[in-house]
Amino acid sequence: MKKLIFTLLILAFIIPGVFAQRIIINQNFETTGFNTDSLPPNWIKEDVDGTGGPGRNWAVRDSNTNYVGTNALLTSKAHDSKRALTIPWSAGNPVADDWTITDTFTVQPGDSLIFWMLLGSPAGFQPYLDTMQVWTLLEQSSGLTLEKLATIRSNDSAGVPLATNVWTQYEFSLSAFAGQRICLGFRYYMNTSVDGFWCNIDDIFVGNRSSVGITQIGNNLPKKFALSQNYPNPFNPTTKIKFDVPRNGNVLLEVFNNLGQVVKTLHNGYTNAGYYETNFDGSGLTSGIYFYKITSQDFVQTKKMILVK
Repeated sequence: MKKLIFTLLILAFIIPGVFAQRIIINQNFETTGFNTDSLPPNWIKEDVDGTGGPGRNWAVRDSNTNYVGTNALLTSKAHDSKRALTIPWSAGNPVADDWTITDTFTVQPGDSLIFWMLLGSPAGFQPYLDTMQVWTLLEQSSGLTLEKLATIRSNDSAGVPLATNVWTQYEFSLSAFAGQRICLGFRYYMNTSVDGFWCNIDDIFVGNRSSVGITQIGNNLPKKFALSQNYPNPFNPTTKIKFDVPRNGNVLLEVFNNLGQVVKTLHNGYTNAGYYETNFDGSGLTSGIYFYKITSQDFVQTKKMILVK
């Protein structure tokens, strides 16, 4: 009996640590102020080029809001909500150099930045190139940069008659900055006399949610890695995906469209050995063929699924 009680006490301390999610920023912008140039509390913006002005800079806007200085057909867009953080090409003339910077926070091992973005001309429009840079900064100032995490480029290129850009999820590990107090900066940096369309960012998460969204099935341990066929398939709009992990380690489970773009990261993080399942919701996607892939240690497997609306 004493041994059983001791084991239960140990599990009570260990299990929450393994499966708890750590949330620093979880921003879908739905409660941000409603004036023209709103940002979340303690976030700032910098108009480095000095040519943007009100209505042209980074701001949280309702979906389908017109921008100042652009064609009336160009309106802001949100991902799975009513509002998003957006900026139009008219933010700069002839070069846009505009930042929005989060509040500062302290990084812990396992923390990541995850967000959705619609960058560049959307599918079906005349293609214009866009780029957006992601930075870590020491303080809330574009002059105090720490490291550039990425320059993300839209899919538009010369010779393409129509653009193909869609909402895409991006993820960047912050573990390299563990123990440091930093903030994150999104920099729209474009020669808008040649290219430029817009940038829409939504559903920003900063923290550690490696075990969020997956459910362990039973207590047995599998003998090998496996990725099962989703069920139901075809589906509308949700389906279940099961996978087996025979030993502890990092597991990445992603969904791709037929262009090879990541449209959803279902799981990314340290995972204990076991049988798992997760739900995939394709509500924000168009009908078509999608692929889901698991990557863990020396195992990679991809399967096809069909969304029919």
